[in-house]
Amino acid sequence: MDVIFFIRSLIFLVAGLVVILFPEKVYKFQVYILKKLHIKYNITKHKDGNKNIGIVFIIISVLLFVYAISK
Repeated sequence: MDVIFFIRSLIFLVAGLVVILFPEKVYKFQVYILKKLHIKYNITKHKDGNKNIGIVFIIISVLLFVYAISK
């Protein structure tokens, strides 16, 4: 078992679950960071993309976990 890839899979799993389970808090954090960095960005257009990103993170997590176990 490759420990490095197992740890990476856990990190992606936690990130994916946070994005899916707490979308409003993630959205508020994104708005806060963009305002602090003075980046001009239409925040309201991309509000629904967080769910897709969470799903991608979980898929990456599963792939990394399978790779960690198979090695």
